Amino acid sequence: MAVYRHLLAAIALDEHGERILLRAKELAQQFDARLSAIHVVEYIPLETGEALMAAPPDLATQLQDQAHARLDALCSQCQVTLDQLRVVSGSVASETHRTAAEIGADLIVVGHHPRHGLAALFSHIEEDIVQRAHCDVLALHLP
Repeated sequence: MAVYRHLLAAIALDEHGERILLRAKELAQQFDARLSAIHVVEYIPLETGEALMAAPPDLATQLQDQAHARLDALCSQCQVTLDQLRVVSGSVASETHRTAAEIGADLIVVGHHPRHGLAALFSHIEEDIVQRAHCDVLALHLP
């Protein structure tokens, strides 16, 4: 069995974020590993009538600050001490991969929502993370 030294929890600020964070905490304790977390604020396209534009920098900064405060509160509520906490803007999969490589994570913990019917036809962030990762990925089954 692999021994993990640095886990990266990819946290969404939704009803499942706490479950992912607590599972990553348990695993980090079992492996006596470091635990880091990331939340990615996805780019928000703004329609101007003629073209799509990215959100203004001040809005992106404000969204990052709000997400950081919510993630800090979640960590405090779950009594989780992190090696690093990052809140960044961009593509969830790309930023998760970049951060995992940058910090030397050897396991990414992410939630996975099973999809059925038409929803199964669309792109899924967690599947992109699994397929492109350069380390192991634990995808937690979420209802």
